Amino acid sequence: MKRWIALALVLVMAFSLVACGSTSSSQPAAGSGETGGEDLPVLKVAVMPFLNTLPIVYMIENGLDVANGFKIETVYFANGTAMNEALAADQWEVGTLSAAAVNSLAIYGAYCIADIGHSEGGLYTLCKSDSPIAAVKGANPSYPDVYGDADSLRGAVIATQTGTISHLNVNKWLEVLGLTPDDVELVSMDFPSAYQALKTGNCSVAALNPPTSYTAESEGYVVTSSLTSLGVPQYDSIIVSNKAFSERRDVLVNYVKAFFQACDALQADPDMAAQMLYDWYTENGSETTLEACATEVETRPFVTSEEAKTVTIGESVEVTGEFWVSQGLLEESKYPEIATHVDDTIVKEALGF
Repeated sequence: MKRWIALALVLVMAFSLVACGSTSSSQPAAGSGETGGEDLPVLKVAVMPFLNTLPIVYMIENGLDVANGFKIETVYFANGTAMNEALAADQWEVGTLSAAAVNSLAIYGAYCIADIGHSEGGLYTLCKSDSPIAAVKGANPSYPDVYGDADSLRGAVIATQTGTISHLNVNKWLEVLGLTPDDVELVSMDFPSAYQALKTGNCSVAALNPPTSYTAESEGYVVTSSLTSLGVPQYDSIIVSNKAFSERRDVLVNYVKAFFQACDALQADPDMAAQMLYDWYTENGSETTLEACATEVETRPFVTSEEAKTVTIGESVEVTGEFWVSQGLLEESKYPEIATHVDDTIVKEALGF
């Protein structure tokens, strides 16, 4: 167990180092695809090596930022935890988060201003096919597609990136099987490392995020739970810093307008979206296939500008926050802050409804 703790500490330090840099070769270059715009306001936009950054990549490559009266300056982060740490230091103004948005709102005073993507697809826990966990299915009859039971899972070493939506998947899985996080050993590491730990037998279960989860599934690992099989809906949301929310409303309205223009374009052409996602993952060091990216685009669709008019903004992050409180991941006194930091007026102005 000591070697896992040491490895986790090394990885956390690595994430912190990544978070300190505002640009890298794997980021979309700020202003690429644009013409002019030298006098436009600049918005510091957080990006990550995941699907929820794709609309930002599309905006930059197609000049939608400049066309809507602003310029994007990207700030790269490895994960939502690093984004939240940088939020406290005012290193970015707007970004896209899912489960990590709980801390953004409840602890750092940021605001959720739009839900932009269905993020539950591809959030898996996986084990080897010969694991005792894979031998039991439907132990809780309310969740017939969930594998494992209390006996097979108790004491298991589960590797995942803590503080992310995959961590939420683990906790919900444990809950429906009558367990708590204290009944297992949860080890924090990035998703590719967690998958390697599963392959080498250094953990019993890996809780993974796309594209790693799709790769593991295609290689024969058993999907023991998912947010879909657990009935937990989730959205990726546009999150803005408290300062930006207070001082840059006009720019944020234009940003949301451009973001949904990108979402509409990506949803209208899934082949283009899959290729862009494959390129984005490859540029950021994630091994995947075009087929896996096509699956992710299909199972984790973006919210279109029309669908956005029917979504109750912030409902997903409130559900996540309530679950975190029940698991001791968020102080109960902080939970009310989530609802007070949800605002639907910016997206309504941007989309005209």
